[in-house]
Amino acid sequence: MFKGMQLKIVLVYSLLILFAMQLFAVLLTQSLERYYLKTYTDSLESQGLLLANFLERYLVAGDDGSSIDSLVREYSRYAGTTEIMVLDAFGRVISSSRQGEALRGQRIVQDETIRALTGTRSEEMRLDPETRERLKYLALPVRSGGRMLGVVYLIGSLEPIYETLREIQYIFLTGALVVLAVTILLGFALANTISRPIREITSKAEKIALGDYRQRIAVHSKDEIGHLGEMFNYLSCQLEETLREISAEKGKMEAILNNMTDGIVAISREGQLLHVNPAAKRLLGVSGEGEPGQEVADLLTGKVDIAALLESGDHRGREIVVEAGKSLIQAHFVPFLTPDAPEGTRFSGVLAVLHDVTRERQMIRLQQEFVANVSHELRTPLTTLKSYTEALLDGALRQPEVAYSFLGTMEKETERMVRLVKDLLVLSQLDFRQVSWRRERQRLDQLLEEVVGELKVKYHDEGKKMELLLPPRRVFAVFDRDKLKQVLLNIIHNAYKYTGRDGLIRVLLEKNRDAVVIRVTDNGMGIPREDLNRVFERFYRVDKARSRDFGGTGLGLSIAREIVEAHGGTIVIYSEPEQGTEVVVTLPDQDSRKEGAPGE
Repeated sequence: MFKGMQLKIVLVYSLLILFAMQLFAVLLTQSLERYYLKTYTDSLESQGLLLANFLERYLVAGDDGSSIDSLVREYSRYAGTTEIMVLDAFGRVISSSRQGEALRGQRIVQDETIRALTGTRSEEMRLDPETRERLKYLALPVRSGGRMLGVVYLIGSLEPIYETLREIQYIFLTGALVVLAVTILLGFALANTISRPIREITSKAEKIALGDYRQRIAVHSKDEIGHLGEMFNYLSCQLEETLREISAEKGKMEAILNNMTDGIVAISREGQLLHVNPAAKRLLGVSGEGEPGQEVADLLTGKVDIAALLESGDHRGREIVVEAGKSLIQAHFVPFLTPDAPEGTRFSGVLAVLHDVTRERQMIRLQQEFVANVSHELRTPLTTLKSYTEALLDGALRQPEVAYSFLGTMEKETERMVRLVKDLLVLSQLDFRQVSWRRERQRLDQLLEEVVGELKVKYHDEGKKMELLLPPRRVFAVFDRDKLKQVLLNIIHNAYKYTGRDGLIRVLLEKNRDAVVIRVTDNGMGIPREDLNRVFERFYRVDKARSRDFGGTGLGLSIAREIVEAHGGTIVIYSEPEQGTEVVVTLPDQDSRKEGAPGE
């Protein structure tokens, strides 16, 4: 009972009463404090002004202080002030009601006395550091015409006022406690009339939740609580009938879903798995035993934004491809509705229909790749050859200069197709292991000098610089000279093609303990990060149009990787756009024991 609504009602009402009384007490206390302080200040000021009028004639006459002392003592006895001091025009004590001769002649330097010496009434309230008593300080100037004669300095205790205020606060506190106790008793009596019917309804609802739909509530009143009981009875009847209908429909739906060949997965708008049929378990590789894990829903929600799909209300659904093991699953997403839900939440989830499209997608991909590669590589040169041939037959052959230009272009396009066929033949031989290798231990530095020399002669008019950095000693390795030369020509040729006119290509040879490393770097256009992982794919070009202009077939790096890996080595490319590219070829030194052979 004390943890429920009854305690909350009592607590709220008690806090409201307590807050109201405390607020009233604080406001009244503050008002009384201001009233008492003002009254005391006015009384103190009237006393000081009266004393100042009496002192004026003594100060004008230049009294030595005896008459002033007598006046101050008499006035202090009847006026009731704590302490009275009379200061001259320089702030020195002429007379004091308590200190007597001890303070005579001393200068009193306080903010209020300084302001009073300038002709301004001044007052302060401070705490005495020794007695911890609150004191009122009042300084009144004594003037005669425009002449400053001195200051009447009065110090009064405020403790009687605050003692009175404390008594008033005690009276309010006592009254507040009495009122609070009465409020708590009345609050419990009132709250019980509300909480008792609610507890009865809660108990009946708990039994209905456990499956007993025959529960009814006896209605004893016609107020809001009684109306709630009537609605509860009506709700339990409707719920019993509705659940009976839902149970029948659920049986039909489960029979349909469990016997479908396509997979069905239901996911809530929060991404939680609601249902998965046996076909979906099989397609997604989920064990048929036990309940499927949340990873099924995570796999699908990672492919499509469920929230965005539900907000759009698109009934056409979405199609994605999910990789489950080695199979490709097509998922068609369709939102399902909750008809009576509020606007904006009617789409409570999505239904994913799964279909295995592995085999057909593989066939489509192979066909698309073949068509794309062949069309890209052969369409342009064949079109050029056809156009130029027709032009020559139509009369361009009788114009020597035009015919010579056409024939030159036709020759280059023919060479390009020949290179493509040769590259395809090489790759086919590498794939089917039909290549004859002639691996011998020979000088690698000498091969690099030969390749760099040939390319320098070929590109001497292009303004590009090439540096060859070799170790001081000869470097030997076991490799097929012709095949490795093809790799180096391809790599350095690529560096030339994609480096600007004033660019620099650097070829570096390093010898490690058990391997030799060839590094080819340039400061050309570079390769985007998203393309680095694909540059070794067949027919893949970073910039397809530009690569074709340079005469590339898109197979050079694929051939290079096959040859290097056949030697037991690796080839890696590092690049940043507009900052250059570095190609690193590493070959194992399979016969390092002969490094000390004669001739090295």
